[in-house]
Amino acid sequence: MEPLIIILAVVVALTSITLARTVRVIPQASVAIVERFGRYARTLNPGVHIVAPFIDSVVKRIDLREQVVPFPPQPVATRDHVVVNVDLLLCYQVTDPRAATYEVTSYIQAIEQLIATTLRSTIGGMDLERALVSREEINAALRRALGEATGKWGCRVNRIQLKGMEPPTSIHDSLKRRMRADRDKRVPALEAERVRESEALRPDAEEPDAEKRAGSIQAEVERDVTGIVPVGTESARTAPLSHPQTDVPPARQPLREDDPRRIDRYRLTARLGQGGMGTVYLGHSPGEHLVAVKVIQRELAADPTFRQRFAREITAARTVGGSHTAPVVDADPHGDPPWLATEYIPGPSLHDVLSQYGALPVKTLQTLAIGVAEVLAKIHQLGIVHRDLKPGNIILSATGPRVIDFGIARALDDTAITRTDHVVGTRGFLAPEQLTGAPVTFATDLYAFGMVLCHAAGAVPAVGEPLDSALGLLPSRLADIVTRCLDHDPAGRPKPAEVIAQLADHHHPSGEDWLPPLVRTLIDLHKDPTDATS
Repeated sequence: MEPLIIILAVVVALTSITLARTVRVIPQASVAIVERFGRYARTLNPGVHIVAPFIDSVVKRIDLREQVVPFPPQPVATRDHVVVNVDLLLCYQVTDPRAATYEVTSYIQAIEQLIATTLRSTIGGMDLERALVSREEINAALRRALGEATGKWGCRVNRIQLKGMEPPTSIHDSLKRRMRADRDKRVPALEAERVRESEALRPDAEEPDAEKRAGSIQAEVERDVTGIVPVGTESARTAPLSHPQTDVPPARQPLREDDPRRIDRYRLTARLGQGGMGTVYLGHSPGEHLVAVKVIQRELAADPTFRQRFAREITAARTVGGSHTAPVVDADPHGDPPWLATEYIPGPSLHDVLSQYGALPVKTLQTLAIGVAEVLAKIHQLGIVHRDLKPGNIILSATGPRVIDFGIARALDDTAITRTDHVVGTRGFLAPEQLTGAPVTFATDLYAFGMVLCHAAGAVPAVGEPLDSALGLLPSRLADIVTRCLDHDPAGRPKPAEVIAQLADHHHPSGEDWLPPLVRTLIDLHKDPTDATS
């Protein structure tokens, strides 16, 4: 009996193995490659299949779903010999299982090696600054190289994106040192400007001779309408600083001996800036929410008219709010002294960014333009005219561009209304009607909006050159709308809704960061709490 049992056991085992090798179940979104005597025979699609045992063999199963592969950071040297770590995200899909099996040993390893080679050849031809702001160019080079090679490997690269490009720690340290040096350089100038503006605000300031005033206004019209101030320079302002983050050094400064340590319920820990209206401090609420607290100068606080108009402007500013502004969170125009608290927005002003890094890429410009236009549309619906839109009044934050100083400077304008030569705004961004004394309307903000985009795009002629010479430097998708905004006739300028509609037609967000890496790094430095008192 024993031999019979052994024979039956062998037969059962062989039958089981044969059935297992004969019946193959292929799951959904997968295929299997079958070879017969070592040569390709066929591809098994999802479902149940019968294969000839010991003749046919399944050599590879392939997943047809899109694969998302995060690559480890790739160290790449730039042309100026700085090594940056490039973090990539790759999404690919197998489209031809046979080619993916026989045309390349391992398609994923081949893709990885091709990416590394393309990165080194592309970034190796750029210096560090250009590499950090050329994501689109690098992505395009990767897509082009992979598109040419992966087709014959039976794969399709659906998308490849740079998640990040991290410069060495020494570069971060250098940027911090540069910011602090810039702060130290600008402190004396800001102090002198504060004194000058304070003198200008004294109610007993002498009125200039009428003929001199007329000549001054005419000179400003000729200069500002026919030319633009170069990028990175905002000329002497006639309206004082009226927001915590306007035209001040990016780093926070320690409190001085005569500075208050508390305003109402807010604990003050650092200085953010100082201007003609007062000093701005970094404040902490009892719940440790950060706010920017502006404390009005006592000379202005002594003027009852100023207090009344300041209170009306605070009420108007409270209605603005929104994700593109720095909302008013608290205020006391009747306090001693009057004060105003807004949400603290960690980030540099557009003015500081342009001063340090120059013109912005097209993708950043378009997002910036739409964000600012959305703010103008909202405040105009509320009956508010900004009147001092400029790079210093636009904060670049991690959550998008923020426009600040909604009408607050108008309180100062009202107080100084008896000064007939007083023009509120910033030279280089003033509309013609502001300089000639014509009525200020919503269209005034659109003129300043156009000038802001000119500065942000680097389309700035030398002093004395015609404005048309700068408009030719604008990106094509912005040129038409900026030209309309800079129309000397306010009636010819577009409304914010028209600006948004025209720019949105060409705006297709790709999910990538809208800011260049260097600007993103600067924003991160503003978030660094250690920078407040260093």
